Amino acid sequence: MQRSSYGERDYPFGQMMLTLRTTIGLTQTGLARQLGVSRNAVAQWEGGSSYPKAEHLQHVIELGVRAFAFPARHEEEAIQTLWRAARQKVLLDEHWLRDLLHRASASSSEQGAVGAPQRNRTTTNGTALWTVPFPRNTHFTGRHELLDQLTVRLTPLASSQPTTLRSAALTQAQVIKGLGGIGKTQIAVEYAYRAREMGQYIHTLWIAAASEETLLMSFAALAEQLPSISFKEEIDQRKLVRAVIRWLEQCQEPWLLILDNADDLSMVQPYLPVQGQGSLLFTTRSSAVGWLAPSLEVSAMGVIEGAELLLRRAGRFAQASDEHMNEAATLAAELALFPLALDQAGAYIEETSCSLADYFQLYQAHRHTLLSRRGRQATHYPESVATTWSLSFEYLEATHPAAAELLRSCAFLSPDAIPEEVLTEGAFHWPPALQAAVADRLSFNQMLEALLAFSLIKRFAEDRFLSIHRLVQVVQRERLSPEEQRQWTERVVRVLNAVFPQNPQESTSWHLCLRYLDQVQDCATLIWEQHVLLPEASELLERAGAYLYERGLYTPAALLYQHALSMREQLVGETHTTSISDMLQLAHIYFNQGAFVAAEALYQRALPIAEQHAGAEPLLLIKVLRGLAHVYGDQGKYAQAEALYQRALPIWEQLAEAKQVRRGGILASLAFVKAQQGKYTEATILSQRLLCLREQHLGPEHPHVASALLGLAQIMTLKDEDAPVEHFNLRALRIYEQHSGPEHPLVAMALHALARLYTGQGKYAEAKPLYQRALHIREQQLGPENLDVSDTLSGLANLYYKEKKYTEAESLYQRALSIREQQLGSENSVIIDVLLGLANIYREQEHYMQAESLYMRALRISEQHPERVETTHILHDFARLQQMQGQTKEAVALYQRALSIRERVLGSEHPLTVKTRECLQGLFAVTDQVEETKRMETQQQKRATPVQSQQLEEEIC
Repeated sequence: MQRSSYGERDYPFGQMMLTLRTTIGLTQTGLARQLGVSRNAVAQWEGGSSYPKAEHLQHVIELGVRAFAFPARHEEEAIQTLWRAARQKVLLDEHWLRDLLHRASASSSEQGAVGAPQRNRTTTNGTALWTVPFPRNTHFTGRHELLDQLTVRLTPLASSQPTTLRSAALTQAQVIKGLGGIGKTQIAVEYAYRAREMGQYIHTLWIAAASEETLLMSFAALAEQLPSISFKEEIDQRKLVRAVIRWLEQCQEPWLLILDNADDLSMVQPYLPVQGQGSLLFTTRSSAVGWLAPSLEVSAMGVIEGAELLLRRAGRFAQASDEHMNEAATLAAELALFPLALDQAGAYIEETSCSLADYFQLYQAHRHTLLSRRGRQATHYPESVATTWSLSFEYLEATHPAAAELLRSCAFLSPDAIPEEVLTEGAFHWPPALQAAVADRLSFNQMLEALLAFSLIKRFAEDRFLSIHRLVQVVQRERLSPEEQRQWTERVVRVLNAVFPQNPQESTSWHLCLRYLDQVQDCATLIWEQHVLLPEASELLERAGAYLYERGLYTPAALLYQHALSMREQLVGETHTTSISDMLQLAHIYFNQGAFVAAEALYQRALPIAEQHAGAEPLLLIKVLRGLAHVYGDQGKYAQAEALYQRALPIWEQLAEAKQVRRGGILASLAFVKAQQGKYTEATILSQRLLCLREQHLGPEHPHVASALLGLAQIMTLKDEDAPVEHFNLRALRIYEQHSGPEHPLVAMALHALARLYTGQGKYAEAKPLYQRALHIREQQLGPENLDVSDTLSGLANLYYKEKKYTEAESLYQRALSIREQQLGSENSVIIDVLLGLANIYREQEHYMQAESLYMRALRISEQHPERVETTHILHDFARLQQMQGQTKEAVALYQRALSIRERVLGSEHPLTVKTRECLQGLFAVTDQVEETKRMETQQQKRATPVQSQQLEEEIC
């Protein structure tokens, strides 16, 4: 299939294919089914971006011949022209074509007088009426699906019996509805011209129905053109209307009556024919039309359609490059893909000869001015976007002030999904008229009815959402003064603060947090733009940030906390405890993102302030010390981390017992750091102390006890993977399941920990279903892109790796890597373990170049924190790769680097240190480096000499 770029689209061929299909009477989907291709393929042919294969084109020609879609007596010439236009690589089979035309001619002769093709219809008196007041829009773009549906729904009935109003309403009347400026009239005009090309109607009549006065005038003008109406001098317009309706009801020829801008359908209804051989087509802004006829709602255009319309209107489509098309798509999206706005923009660009980029920048600074400017050549639709809606706005303000205020409130909310309860439950903060209206469900519905009458909003009843077009928001805001805009922003802030859940850390509130999240994030933008400084604003952003943090969405959480911290510092000062709390939460997010430098800077900034408040707020100082220790510990700076924990420990021990229980996590953190340094006995004692403390004060079935059990199990397995800790993990899992239910993320955490234990013990069959269940819970509860999901994917991948199922392992590692890169970036240290897992897979498959590339990438990232244990994993495994390739010198250097760091950070007797030393000794042995082997053995013997150690006799419970 031959294709062309945006700048080379074959629009004439696309029009030929479009005309042929609609003349045949098929939709794009219908033709696709006939040919055995996708609907998108048909759309590309009609868009001029590709050409059909020869066999598909032949099939289309056959359909066209059977439907008499080619000009009579010129069929062969038209088909030859179509074939050449399609740029086929093979010549048209003339023998096949003549046989096809001969068979079609014979079939037509056999039909005799039974019927004639639609294109040859003639009027009984020789006069075909056409009163469409607009020329065909040469810039009309897209809307293929809507036009196809109109063609199918408005196809005249074959029966010669007059159609009653009931059957007309069911089969031959159609409403096109949507917001003013969305393109309803243009679709009706295009349909009329396409129907004329197809010979679908003899008479096509247009009535302007914006008001009863214009409707009567249109009928009167139509009466002058009807040959059977004899009283041309009649001045009573209603008599003329009755005469026109009577003519339509009695006319035996197919007709189409278009009633444009029929916003008040109840006013229009008495002027409709009650029977006849015709079709009725309405355009209206009203949304409640089901009582009259089926409807098609017109929405914003697609991105490609919008970009093409913009370029066509600007006169730049034929020469558009891919770069221009991309610019046009960006601008079209900024204009919310709204047809009238795109037309205005195109007119401005054409009239001023400015570039697309220039217009984009102008629009950012002068939205309302440009939306109010129509251009000098606006013949099809003379009103601008702003003018189109201004009369509706003014009508609402005069007749339904509360509805007008509701529309203004929606202009300051996220447009696509506005929860109705935001408007009703936040009533206290709205202006008085709106407060009263939202307090009662009936009056609330009446307000919505007023807005729906102009399609200014949409309502999704089942989900209890409203939506508003983005450009309606723009025009609404720009009608307000800067001070009024600020007032509405502050109202929205207070309303959202009132409805957003107070405890976003609780998973039971997450569904509501998610429901309001778009509103809060758009509100954050308004707060920033309007420089709003309200306590409610910082509280709202803090709670939304906390929800995002709980869901593992660290980047957007950090943005909200940054904004909240900035406001807090301006409202109460940098040294206030609430500012420090925001600072610590932001630092914690940075820590989880692996942004250790940024996290450390915030903790160091908070430390002297927390020390000043230590007397009144000792917990604040503990949080700072513990957070800073976390940062050091994750970078492999275990000594510095331990010193900070040891400093915090006596402060913690001076707390009241209840507070000690709540803040007992410091014992777990200190235990982990000690274990990482090989101080397993001390680490175990600390973990057991925490477990006893929590069991005594919280009870044996409390979730915090489960957390302590998992910590103790982890400490014990750091020393010995085969340590008997399974019962700790199983007990923790049972506690979480009983307390939080089987689908809670805490249950997934316990499942993951147990699966990791079984994997380390080689119990792969037991581990696999646990990982899979944990993965399911995390995907369902946290979302498929959550970092916890990537952890479980990585764990399951490691299991498959150990089972030598490398294909399955690679797929899971790749998905885990994609999640982490998307969430944290491609240079974050958090991705190191996944890179290492992939590299090891490629190494075992002897894909050495791929493996080496990943080892090198992991090493480059690890250079940010060279003393981390993860760095030694890379060095050790990379050395193994070099050894497998016979690169002994390189392998020795890597093993030595790994050993040096492990001895320094973990100690000489740590299992990982011992493993690296043994690998290095084995390498020396096989390479006859006898002296080096003896030296290492001597050092090892010295380390193994018994030494007196102080007996730890600390009372645990």
